[in-house]
Amino acid sequence: MNRVSSLSNPGIIILSLALWCGAPAALADCQSDPSWFPHSQTPEPGTTGFNNNCAFHQWSWQAFLWLTKEVNGKPLFLSFSSPNSLIDDVPYRGMMPRMQKSNTPESFNEFLQAGTDGIMVDQQGRAIYYSQHIDSNFVKFILSNKLTDPAVVRQFNPTTNFPDGTMELKVSWKIVQPGDDVSDMFTMDGEINKLVNKDGKIVVDPNQRDKVKLALVGFHIAGVVENHPEMIWATFEHKRNAPVVPANATPTTVVSDKDWTFYKANTQYKDCNVNYANTNKLTLDEATQILRPSTQACRQFEFGNDPNSTDPNVQQNDANIASLNADVLKHLDENDVWRNYFEVGAIWFAANNGLKPNMSLATDEILTGSVKLSNATIETYTQTQSTMNNCFRCHNTMQAFPGNPDLAPLPALNINISHAFQNIYFWSQDTTDAQ
Repeated sequence: MNRVSSLSNPGIIILSLALWCGAPAALADCQSDPSWFPHSQTPEPGTTGFNNNCAFHQWSWQAFLWLTKEVNGKPLFLSFSSPNSLIDDVPYRGMMPRMQKSNTPESFNEFLQAGTDGIMVDQQGRAIYYSQHIDSNFVKFILSNKLTDPAVVRQFNPTTNFPDGTMELKVSWKIVQPGDDVSDMFTMDGEINKLVNKDGKIVVDPNQRDKVKLALVGFHIAGVVENHPEMIWATFEHKRNAPVVPANATPTTVVSDKDWTFYKANTQYKDCNVNYANTNKLTLDEATQILRPSTQACRQFEFGNDPNSTDPNVQQNDANIASLNADVLKHLDENDVWRNYFEVGAIWFAANNGLKPNMSLATDEILTGSVKLSNATIETYTQTQSTMNNCFRCHNTMQAFPGNPDLAPLPALNINISHAFQNIYFWSQDTTDAQ
């Protein structure tokens, strides 16, 4: 399926909007396509036609709309599989949500943020939980190539890419508490694994579960399109998650004088995005499941770029995001809960077919789009760390080593770009070689 062509309206100048404040006042004509609407009929995004910045953001928004359209009474993405579901008898790992063979969520147990092992704590003292989802293209690729067998993986052609159309997702969820306003959020009933104190750490107990109502607050989409096996990495958030840090903020700058879902009014910049899990200050009351102190989340870069940048490519990228956010909003029904979510940004390679084994992707030279991209609820604590401040800092094609020295390392492969695949490789060893 070809990517639907974008509409062009060169006369539009996008100004600051109440919903997405601070939108760059640059000329932008990045618009949605009429075929995306109504939302109930959004088609799957295509994989061709990526020859300008706007096209990548159009793919990102169309993917979000397609994944969240209702199918059989629930958003489409909830019918996707979990990485765990590809492995029989996989032991509990504390990393991914277990999924039944029917592909319905069973219990969320992932609560640590990637890279930092940070625990995000909402204003009511509950941890944010995460789920991962992989589409049928991902599942078919793994199973048809027998990549749940570690021995096969170690002999796999390192330059082989995931096929075009492959997607993996990561979603962040807030536990709804009495008094929470979730009227403009997607919510669902679910189960979580409870947290316990063990050996000086806060961990999940796979034997204790709690039925809760969950509200979706963040949404990562990674997808392969033609000439971009590194995937487009796009991220979306709920509009009330966190305030944007003003340009040139000092440590004592008050980021916002209003309360946000994950921010208390008048919190200073120096108190934003503090990872208390790396200190002795974070405590858990097991009986109530309340953690203290709460995380004060701030979005460091509004569209995933330095607001002071004079690079015209950066300015155009940010203007395109603002333009598309505003345009999609105009076309969604006022009762559609998904109109309360917006694209923060997306990142990909500037050149076609640039993915190779053994790429560390530690610098920005070959990256484009939102090169400082983070989600305030998924990468809360890495937003200002230059070694971890965008998706490709962690998603690379280097050889990967397990925490357990008894397991064999993962060779440098192009498909290592996916952490879902990496987890499958190490989990598979635990159920075979190291059982």
